[in-house]
Amino acid sequence: MHPDLSPHLHTEECNKYTMEFKNCNVEHKVLRFVGRCDKIYDRMVHCFHLERQAKRQKNNEEARKHQALVRQRMLAEMRSDREKGIEN
Repeated sequence: MHPDLSPHLHTEECNKYTMEFKNCNVEHKVLRFVGRCDKIYDRMVHCFHLERQAKRQKNNEEARKHQALVRQRMLAEMRSDREKGIEN
């Protein structure tokens, strides 16, 4: 099962494969059931997979940066509480 094929959700390269796949399905109404559009579909799905990998990696990097920032803030707050004499 492939994701939503809306053009605003994907890169230009994947949109190109999506349009190719849609055109193949329109042009070959019967042959598509016996594999006429399979190679195009496989390229499209592979492109979506690469998009997901890139998005996952970007989100992971952003999460690590955010976690480090939160960790720094927590340590700073703990130091300030310790200096004020407040115990947890």
